[in-house]
Amino acid sequence: MNNSMNMRQALMLLGLLLTGCAIAFIIYITAPKPQRNTETKPARLVETISLKRSSERPQWTGGGEISAAQRVQLSAQVAGRIEKVAAAAIPGAELEQGQLLASIEKMDFQLQVQQQQAAVIQAQATLDLEKGQALLAKEEYQLAVLQMKARRGSINPLSLKETTVADAETAIDSSLVLREPQIAAAEAGLKTAQANLALMELYLQRTQIKMPFKGQIISRSANTGSQVSTSNMLFDVVATDEFWLQVKVSQQFLPLLDISQPVIIKQGKYRRQAEILHSLIEVDARDRQAKVLISIKNPLDYKLNTTNGNELGRLLLGSYVDCILFAKPLNDVYVIENRYIKEGGYVWVVKDNKLYKRDLNIAYQGRDKSWVESGFMAGDLLLTSNLGVVTEGTPVRLASNSKAK
Repeated sequence: MNNSMNMRQALMLLGLLLTGCAIAFIIYITAPKPQRNTETKPARLVETISLKRSSERPQWTGGGEISAAQRVQLSAQVAGRIEKVAAAAIPGAELEQGQLLASIEKMDFQLQVQQQQAAVIQAQATLDLEKGQALLAKEEYQLAVLQMKARRGSINPLSLKETTVADAETAIDSSLVLREPQIAAAEAGLKTAQANLALMELYLQRTQIKMPFKGQIISRSANTGSQVSTSNMLFDVVATDEFWLQVKVSQQFLPLLDISQPVIIKQGKYRRQAEILHSLIEVDARDRQAKVLISIKNPLDYKLNTTNGNELGRLLLGSYVDCILFAKPLNDVYVIENRYIKEGGYVWVVKDNKLYKRDLNIAYQGRDKSWVESGFMAGDLLLTSNLGVVTEGTPVRLASNSKAK
């Protein structure tokens, strides 16, 4: 009996187990299967600017120190004692060309001039005397030749008076008899005396030290009563009608430089115009940039420029100023800020809501902007947003579409 009960319990448990397995199988078969969904990334929001060709003139902003176009350290050209220094000859004074600065005692040189004047008179008298002697010798020689021919019977003695002077001169063949060397020596002596007189007169003029140009005195070391020689520096003077400015420019910018355009000189709130003289033949040894020489006329003028309302400030030697140089116009180009150009010379653009890379043909690249000749396609919008690492064809959404600056 116990065995039969155990059998029934075992069958019941087996039936329950089979029923559970059947139910689990049915649930597994009929249960919906999970589907793998592909996550769709939203298009990134970007900002762009439109691209437009234009004709623009690149600019170069530089600077440098003001230097003198003419600066001279005046020394005495003759030695002597300074007898006078002009009252106006003080540092900072603005003087006209030829204005007297100082004078050296003249007495010694005046006496030397008088001595040479006497030497010229003496040399002239010697020359005149030699010419008179030569004329007398010539007449005596002509008479001697005619008498000699008469004795030889080559001419009739009665016709001596009829013989022309020209016929007699043909017989003259001796320069020594006619005192030609003596005359030449006298002429040389006269020229030497005249040259010495001119030299002494020049020394006398050089006792006066004058301004070589319109300018200003920077320093003075001449004093009344001091003994000076030709090696002593007396005045340091500078011309004030023109100053120079050397500006370094990129070698890439130099071929585009328009020398006909005025240069804008800036110093604080002051503005003035200058002109380009030359581009120099050597580059700077430190950064290999080219150098341009600029001329600034009337640098000490201080007035209001009625043309544009800018004030002209006085420019001082050694002061640092900024300047703007202009290049020749570049026609039909795109002007793009350098911050949008990636290393390698390309940019990202948006076309049909997708990103594309464009390699640029750059005509000139300045410090802040670049002038691009080609590389874009129709419908391109320049990407201004910084997206980091992206690939071509990435879909994007436009946040704005403003005009290019």
